[in-house]
Amino acid sequence: MLPISCENARVIFDNICLRIDGKKASAWTSQAAPFLDLETIEAWGQEANNAKNEKSRTDAFLFGYTLFTGGRIPMKGIQFSDGYVRPDAWVVGALLKSDRIFCNPSAKMFELTEHGWDRLSGLSGISFIRK
Repeated sequence: MLPISCENARVIFDNICLRIDGKKASAWTSQAAPFLDLETIEAWGQEANNAKNEKSRTDAFLFGYTLFTGGRIPMKGIQFSDGYVRPDAWVVGALLKSDRIFCNPSAKMFELTEHGWDRLSGLSGISFIRK
């Protein structure tokens, strides 16, 4: 759990989106309890997701999700002090299709791939050292 409220996290997330995408986040779904109905990849409805294009919105959401999770995004939502925020299903679909994240079903997480970390490196201007 992060010691920050969903509301304050939203302010940070919106600022990330403003910097990268030029507008506030278009999706931010929160609730007090975890989204336990989303702990399988099938529950994310990706068979109907035709998100194919990489957009600055996708980059902004990837940056924000990684800031709050360290690159391991819980399928049940990102936990803050007063609740959970569910990742956006269409963004998750775009990230899966572009190989920026993968689904780890045993951990019930979406995790950044090397390609995802490379993309963040480009967005942040930081070079990650690989061992």
